[in-house]
Amino acid sequence: MIPVPSYLANFQSVIDAFGYWPGCHDSPVLHLAVDEDEIEMEVEAWETGPDSDEGGFLTLIKKHAIGFRFSGLERTELESFPPSNILFYLGFSPPDEFEREGLFVVELDSAMGCDMCGRFSAKAGDVTFVRPLE
Repeated sequence: MIPVPSYLANFQSVIDAFGYWPGCHDSPVLHLAVDEDEIEMEVEAWETGPDSDEGGFLTLIKKHAIGFRFSGLERTELESFPPSNILFYLGFSPPDEFEREGLFVVELDSAMGCDMCGRFSAKAGDVTFVRPLE
């Protein structure tokens, strides 16, 4: 089970939409804006069902865009992470690490190759929106 980053303001809106915290496997990055003080990011996340459609693709049960904002940035390593990317996994530090360290790490593992991954540390973050997608 993926640890829920309960230190993010409004984290519950993601759980309300999915019923759990998604790992964002194969999730497109829809928006990424980075400056020295803040990172804004939007990713697409979905849940597939057990059934396939007539084309042989798994059917989608849930599909949402999730917006994030992070501030109090430290140790930003995003030079190799292109804004139009597909995530293999979007990882967050567990809550106990945040409590101990006073900051959390966000891992952006790219499905497009390990040379296109990124990571950063932040002191604060929030889920800015969860929007259903067609």
